[in-house]
Amino acid sequence: MASPPEKPISSIARAAEIGRILMRHGAKTLAGALGFIPSSSNVIDPREFRPAAVVAFLRDIGPVGIKLGQLLATRSDLFTEHWITAFSTLHDQVSPVRFAHIEPVLASSWGEDWRNDFAQFDEQPLASASIAQTYSAKLRDGSEVIVKVRRPGTAARMEADVRLLVRLAEIAEARSPDIARYRPVEFLRTFGRNLAWEMDLAAESRACERIGAYLETIGVRTPAIHWELTGLRVNVQERLYGRPASSLGASSGDPEVAAFAKCYANAVLRMIILNGEFHGDPHPGNVFLIGEQDVGFIDFGSVGTLTKARRDEIVRLVLAIAGEETSDVADVLLAWAGEPKVDRDALAVDLDQLIGEFRGTVLSGIEFSQIFSRVFDLLRDYRLVLPPDLAILLRTLLTAEGFVRSLAPDYNIAEETRPIMTELLAERFSLGSARSGLKRLRGQLLGLSASLPDILATANSIAKSGYVPVQLDPLSIEQLAGLRNERQSLKGPLAAALIIASALLVDQSWLLAGGALVIAGVVLIRKS
Repeated sequence: MASPPEKPISSIARAAEIGRILMRHGAKTLAGALGFIPSSSNVIDPREFRPAAVVAFLRDIGPVGIKLGQLLATRSDLFTEHWITAFSTLHDQVSPVRFAHIEPVLASSWGEDWRNDFAQFDEQPLASASIAQTYSAKLRDGSEVIVKVRRPGTAARMEADVRLLVRLAEIAEARSPDIARYRPVEFLRTFGRNLAWEMDLAAESRACERIGAYLETIGVRTPAIHWELTGLRVNVQERLYGRPASSLGASSGDPEVAAFAKCYANAVLRMIILNGEFHGDPHPGNVFLIGEQDVGFIDFGSVGTLTKARRDEIVRLVLAIAGEETSDVADVLLAWAGEPKVDRDALAVDLDQLIGEFRGTVLSGIEFSQIFSRVFDLLRDYRLVLPPDLAILLRTLLTAEGFVRSLAPDYNIAEETRPIMTELLAERFSLGSARSGLKRLRGQLLGLSASLPDILATANSIAKSGYVPVQLDPLSIEQLAGLRNERQSLKGPLAAALIIASALLVDQSWLLAGGALVIAGVVLIRKS
């Protein structure tokens, strides 16, 4: 189903509009430093920012500003509590667009006779957000479905706003070292990619199927997708019936509800730790209690992804904390922050003190939110910034823990993580993992075998003569001509070169690395 692209919005016109919004909220100095108005100073002082004014500015920008504020509300590593509280007031609830404006989107996606596919279509939206509105409908075969339609004009406006915000961040980074340290350009580009994903309703449907296939293995429901009616601007999915999790708060003493909460948390943790792709916004409005305690997830517009490398880093961090290896904890945090120049010894002392606060505490007495709060305080003190891809992970964990504790106060998400981490470690050291490593080694050996005769011939020549044939360009010869000790033996440099080569090769092939070391030894023996 091809849909015509939305008409792009002029960046110049939008920049002028955002400049007026800045002025309206008293940010005259910032507007001048960013080039919206003439100014004699290009200096940006972050201390001039006030939470209330920034939140009002984001709200007036529109959907992009609101979604950006919601994401910033999860970044306790960047902002203090009063900032987080201010950002948390931004809600993605907007007045619905009249169906007369929605129908052209349906017609361009399905054709003018689109109603023929439906036995019933309720034109009153079930929900309305900044990107899309949802409707209930029934197909001709009797299937009850949810129809999600992107609001007209949304993509063009959001794309223009993200481009402009990235450009403003580039200017701010260039003019303020304090701001540059927090890498706002990288953050906004990641935000823009995630937003583009959220606007692609077909991508949302594919994520629902992929993650749903994993969740099905642990008994969790997700909607089936009707692909014949799904595209970039519209998706149609099975309607799940059950009790919305948002209505379960009053039943917190119900054992069935507590069991449901634990199943929900288990699903969230397994998506993150074992699957690597997870629902990025599992708030109660996106979760259903189906039957007695079965869990159902809807709305995969926000999805988090952790690469295997990132998951390994998280495992390393958890194990380092558990083993009280403060140096390893510092290594991970500094790598995530881009290796900034900090007082590493002082950081190690503070990390040891932080870990010491939980030393001797039973796992059931520790809350993730408590740990995160202390870690975020430390990150802010050292001005260490987490990678943008971890923002969704943190939001997901904190959302899950807060929701589960409201239904089952005695539940501890940290304790429940332990068996899942054990599964992950077992997976890392499983026979299948070993076979995978052997397969890679076999490939290396097969590749080596093709050139082995030449390698052995060269090694034999080097061992006999003690010299390596080297071809130099004329410029290199001229540079070497000025050196004094032209008759110096190649024994030392050759052996050093081979040892360095061995170090470089060890990650690629232990056999080549070992060969280089053997040759280095032969050279040293023959020349001694």
